[in-house]
Amino acid sequence: MHTQYEPQAVLAVLAELERRGVPVAQPEQLKQELLQAQEPPQPETLAQKGRGFLQVFVPKPHYFVTPILLNLNLLVFVAGALLGVHVLDPDAARLVELGANFGPYTLTGEWWRLLTSMFLHGGLVHLLFNMVALVNIGTQLEALVGRVQFVLAYVLCGLAGSVVSLWWTSPEVSVSVGASGAIFGMFGMLLMVLLLERELDWKSKRAILGNMVFVIGINLAYGMRGGIDNAAHIGGLLAGVVFGSVLLLRSGRYITQAYGAVGNAITVAAGALVLLVWFLQIPFTGTVRYVYVMEEVGELERSALEAALALDAAGDTYKPEEVLPLLEQGVRAWEASEVLLESVDDAPAGEEKRVATMLDYVRLRKLSYQLLHDDMAAGRPLMHPKQQQMMSAISHFAAQLQGRDPREER
Repeated sequence: MHTQYEPQAVLAVLAELERRGVPVAQPEQLKQELLQAQEPPQPETLAQKGRGFLQVFVPKPHYFVTPILLNLNLLVFVAGALLGVHVLDPDAARLVELGANFGPYTLTGEWWRLLTSMFLHGGLVHLLFNMVALVNIGTQLEALVGRVQFVLAYVLCGLAGSVVSLWWTSPEVSVSVGASGAIFGMFGMLLMVLLLERELDWKSKRAILGNMVFVIGINLAYGMRGGIDNAAHIGGLLAGVVFGSVLLLRSGRYITQAYGAVGNAITVAAGALVLLVWFLQIPFTGTVRYVYVMEEVGELERSALEAALALDAAGDTYKPEEVLPLLEQGVRAWEASEVLLESVDDAPAGEEKRVATMLDYVRLRKLSYQLLHDDMAAGRPLMHPKQQQMMSAISHFAAQLQGRDPREER
């Protein structure tokens, strides 16, 4: 039982027993053990410190999901670097290629970007801040609520951050990446767990809250820099507060890891439904729609121009049976482009003229292709005065779109 007391106290008792002549079993061995317990611990070697640091990356019974998420984020970052993404200041276009949350794409079918953007980061500093915060919150929260609740909350809070980011920035365009929404959600969840649960004493709670406030403060200070997606932080935090509240109410305000699968399924389904409804309410207008339409028209133009390239390559030896299907494909592409451009009625300031010019260009291209198709099918000459006049007008609009003086085309 002596190990329950301070070594100094046990030594004092032994001395008093010896003074009174009370026999004690193996007193010298006991004194030696107590004196060794009083000695200050030896400083760790560099190798021991290294092994201790590496344990951060190793899953353990009560620290299982956190290191997996940590390693996954690190692996994605390394993979991006190997693909040529700058490790300190990555180009936004490259991040979009890898799966960043980008309104013109996310709102037009690529919803999976809400998830993939959670594992991309805007440089090494961004990654380090988030991973330190993830380990800090994971070591505390995962042990309290368990693996299942931790990973469910992480994903839902991350998705909430992505959805709120899109909603907040729309109809403008932004590129959003990072695990911050999910991590801030974990802090919100821990906050509600501490505030609502019945058993932990407030001394323990204050220690955890103090550490949490310190880490959140660092991340908020970093978030004051330009280009940080604070909307995602807020969205994730609020989702974490809601998830943590629901979790504690489900357990009668006691900390437990024994949550039923049915309750988990209902919680996830309700959260996903709320996020889906919110996502569907995000307006597809303004700059978001303009960027999407212009990129789509560019893709359609490349498809339509296959007929023109085939004609140029063949010259007078073209085969109608090969070119006619390409012209028909081109007409369909120009028609689709026309419909897209006609839908843009709120282009960003200064871009209205570009949309109008592009629409004129597309309509002329469509008429030119239709005329080429009819002439080719009837066996008539292709480059007659009417077609030449159309080609001249097309060159005029193309020069305007490329920022050149149309008079130079004459």
